[in-house]
Amino acid sequence: MSSFSGYSGIDKISTITGAQAVVSSLMLQGITRGFGIPSIHNIAIYEVLRRVPAFQHWVVRHEQAAGYAADGYYRRSGKIAAIFASTGPGNLLTMVPLLESLQTSTPVILIGTNVATPVLDKTCAALHETPHQLEMIRPLTRFATRITAPEMIPAAIAAAAEAGGPAFIEIPHDLLLAPLPAGTAPAARRKQPLRATEEEIRKLLATIQKSRKPVIVVGASVASHDAVLPVIRLAEALQAPVLTTTSGKGVISDDHPLAMGCLSRLGPVIDLMKESDLLIGIGARLTEFDTSRFSLKLPANYVHIDDDPAGRSDFFVPALRVIGELAATAQSILTAIERRQAWWDNTSARKQEKERIGALKSEAYEALMLLRESLNREDVVVNDQSILNYWASAFFPVLEPHTFLYPTGSGTLGYGLPAAIGAACAGRQQGKPGRIVCIAGDGGFQYTAHELATLAQYQLPVKILLVNDSAYGVIGFLQRSFFGQTHEVQLKNPDFCALAEAHGISARRVTNFDGLSREIHVWLDSEGPALLEWRTELKAPWEIGAINRPDNLVRQT
Repeated sequence: MSSFSGYSGIDKISTITGAQAVVSSLMLQGITRGFGIPSIHNIAIYEVLRRVPAFQHWVVRHEQAAGYAADGYYRRSGKIAAIFASTGPGNLLTMVPLLESLQTSTPVILIGTNVATPVLDKTCAALHETPHQLEMIRPLTRFATRITAPEMIPAAIAAAAEAGGPAFIEIPHDLLLAPLPAGTAPAARRKQPLRATEEEIRKLLATIQKSRKPVIVVGASVASHDAVLPVIRLAEALQAPVLTTTSGKGVISDDHPLAMGCLSRLGPVIDLMKESDLLIGIGARLTEFDTSRFSLKLPANYVHIDDDPAGRSDFFVPALRVIGELAATAQSILTAIERRQAWWDNTSARKQEKERIGALKSEAYEALMLLRESLNREDVVVNDQSILNYWASAFFPVLEPHTFLYPTGSGTLGYGLPAAIGAACAGRQQGKPGRIVCIAGDGGFQYTAHELATLAQYQLPVKILLVNDSAYGVIGFLQRSFFGQTHEVQLKNPDFCALAEAHGISARRVTNFDGLSREIHVWLDSEGPALLEWRTELKAPWEIGAINRPDNLVRQT
């Protein structure tokens, strides 16, 4: 009997194969969920999955969707999910999701095959043969390796699980049926939490104690690495206004007295930065998306605390960068500082901003406020890319961690539906309350609309708000703004309600805001998945001055 045992189905087999080592090694790392598509090259893994009911797998309709679903699963749950794909086309179709996960430091593990060992790296016209497959995918990962003997699998999966981002394990398909040598031992995680040095903490404390007007900006890793409470306590001790990146929305509830919303709001953020003498970034990557194409002017002093050495920005360079576990670092600062008085009138600033945005009479903003009022705190909003999503990134109030997902890493279209599927699977498996709402435009939705079939198959409680302007609306706005007219952005769309209903998903359509107000609760409270199509033409937030125009977007290209 091999050293791999204890899993129903695996412990009944006397000889452990590569495929069995894949599944058991994943489970030993706490990875018991996966998304993928069976193929002629990876069916050995699927035979093991059939025998191991403790490993839950969801079959999707496209490998790209498997990648986004695994990304959404992690962002909702903080748990890694596996992606199962096959040689060549299957693996390459995961590359855009891997890019998104790389840019947001979201851990996922792609278990992908290659051609059989005898023809590996040769030109033989083998089925799915793909030159340089590993080299193509490696730049989109934190860890990538090829298995050349089945006994390498346990250590490779352990390394992938601690990579801190996407990982790729390439396995020639013949090795999935090859036996592991007797006595091959499982591999445990060895990664230790990063600790900031005493000197780094001393410098950080000195910088903070000199400051009289600190501001904190937090990113998603504060929530995914269980640092929310100490970071909020630090903000309360400093009485520092707290901003979030788009991916960090919900780290501090938008109803907290110190919350100042998302960086991308820009109007009040610019005023805050002008007054502040120190910006403390905690697990926050200052992206082009959040900083108005890098135009945001930071305070004179900027320090960055992160537990991800790869989480730096070459544009916004901090005076001090501290690498260490976020909760421990925040606690070290907290124990050494005295509680302060507030230096910024958050209440007044938030009131003025709400009045300013309300005066714009934006249907997009009003729709988001209606949605917020109709949802519970723990309900999850998953975003694609559309005009309404841009509004949501800046203005949708988020009240709990892990409840606002946005493709900030790559800015990809097509993320929304499959990521919502992943989030729904996470909620169902972990007993998390809350509905999953996917907001998408008609253009982006059609990138991955085939996943309606996955949604229907598993009856996941995803509610799709589909904003249909029969166009790539954001691009149309930019074309009009810079060139005076549009080109190739108008779309001839299918009947989206009929498409949903063909999958057995309930659907309804509204053509104005009053209709949206009437139907929203029926849609949200319906059993199982549901689609609400809102036919409208919304104005982009830049178009009416809600946030700064991205004027340098075209001029720099």
